[in-house]
Amino acid sequence: MKAKIGKSYLTEILHEGGKINFQYPSFRGNYGNVAEKIDAEGLQRPNSSETALLVYDAFQNPEGKYESEIIDILNKGWFWEFTGNLYIPKSNEEINNGVILENNPKIINGRLAMDKDSLINRLQEGDSNVQFVPFGFKAGEQTSRELEKNPYVVARYGEEGAEKIAEIADKYRRNPRVWAFDSVDEKIQRVSVLYREWGFGDRIGVDGNGRHHDGGGCAFGVVPNKGE
Repeated sequence: MKAKIGKSYLTEILHEGGKINFQYPSFRGNYGNVAEKIDAEGLQRPNSSETALLVYDAFQNPEGKYESEIIDILNKGWFWEFTGNLYIPKSNEEINNGVILENNPKIINGRLAMDKDSLINRLQEGDSNVQFVPFGFKAGEQTSRELEKNPYVVARYGEEGAEKIAEIADKYRRNPRVWAFDSVDEKIQRVSVLYREWGFGDRIGVDGNGRHHDGGGCAFGVVPNKGE
C-alpha cells in the first residue's frame, strides 16, 4: 500500500510585477547541500531578489504560522541566496576592479564555480542574470536609505528588492551592514547571505562574503513558472 502526500507551498508572493510560489518547508544545510536538495525537487534556487521579497512578505503578517517561521530563520540562522559574487582585481581589462554578480551560479562539488571570462561575455551580451558593480560602493554600516541606494545592493536585489531590504532593515534597532570587499588583489568567489547579525548588534546583515561550507543556512525552493 502506498500513500501520496501532497506538498505544501507559500503562494502568490508579489515579485517584479508578477507572483512567485515557494515550496514549503525550507531546505537546510550548507550551500551546496541546499542547492542539491532544491534541484532534486525540480525547483529553482532562489536568487537574492526572490529571497528579499519572501522575507518582506513575511513581515506583513509577522504573527502568521509560516511568516513567523521565515522571520525566525532570518533572526536565528540565515538565508542562502543563490546569487554568486566574483570579486575581481584592478587590471587593464575593460571590466575590472569590482564585483560580478550572477544569479544561479554553477556549483561544483559544493563550491561556486564562477568563470570570469564567461561572465564578462554574458555582461557584454546584456544577460540580465549577470551584473557588474565597480568598487567604490559603500560597505560596512550604513543607514537603511543608503542601503536602498547602494549600487551593490541594487545590483544584487534589483530596485524593488533593495527597497524591500531597506524596509526590513528598519524593523531592527541598529543600522544595517553590508559585508563585502572594497578591493581585491586576486579573484575571490563568495556566496550571498541574508541574516540578522546576532553577534554584532540587532541589525540586518547583507553579506556578500559568505562561506559555502557553513552549515545551518536555509532556502525555500522556487516553484518554476510554467506559464499556467
